[in-house]
Amino acid sequence: MVGRGEVLERMTTVPSPSGPLEALWQAGGVSVAHRMPILVCPPHPRLGGSMDSAVLAEIVWQLARRRHPTLRFNHAGVSASAGELGLPWLPSTDDVDVAPLVADATAALAQLLASTGAREVGVVGVSVGAVVAARLLLHNSAVVAGALVAPPLFGILGPTPAIDIPALLAVRAGGCPIVVVVGEDDTIVSADDVERACRGLRVERIGGADHSFQRGMSACARAVVDAFGGPDDDDSHDAP
Repeated sequence: MVGRGEVLERMTTVPSPSGPLEALWQAGGVSVAHRMPILVCPPHPRLGGSMDSAVLAEIVWQLARRRHPTLRFNHAGVSASAGELGLPWLPSTDDVDVAPLVADATAALAQLLASTGAREVGVVGVSVGAVVAARLLLHNSAVVAGALVAPPLFGILGPTPAIDIPALLAVRAGGCPIVVVVGEDDTIVSADDVERACRGLRVERIGGADHSFQRGMSACARAVVDAFGGPDDDDSHDAP
């Protein structure tokens, strides 16, 4: 029995070219109409993260309160996911190929669409996951809204900017809501640099927050969830 204010996520697996990926799925409640499903792309272990990161749990909880089904997953080679870890040690002096991470996320996206019957989804990415989410926003027509949390734009993934901001601006101009969230005290991703680079996108700065959002976690999640709209709804705590 799931109590009021709780969210039930179920373990599942995502078929992918590298083998099954472990994932957590919640259906957004059963007693009310659902809103847009959201794919949640995790921070990478090379920067201290996985799908079990506390900030992802908070984001999923707040999305569930607004009746959004969610799917979060671990990349190949992370925890119980099959395959090999897809990133070198960071920061990297050479450009890092994130295509394997995007392939994992694309597989998870396909499962989310199939599970919900939806034609359109939103995407959230945290840290390196924000780079992955940006690629989905640019190259997958089913993704119609996004939130990029602590995106490592410069240096971490090599000398070339990790996210094509002009292309994202064009997508936003076409009607795709995009919010960028960054912590004021992030020593990996400079809030000032992000705000300058993302001029024209909505940027939310979270006071006192570092890269892992151990402080400001709830505020970060609220900024993410607000990007997808809809009021808070206590009925969304029913078990899926």
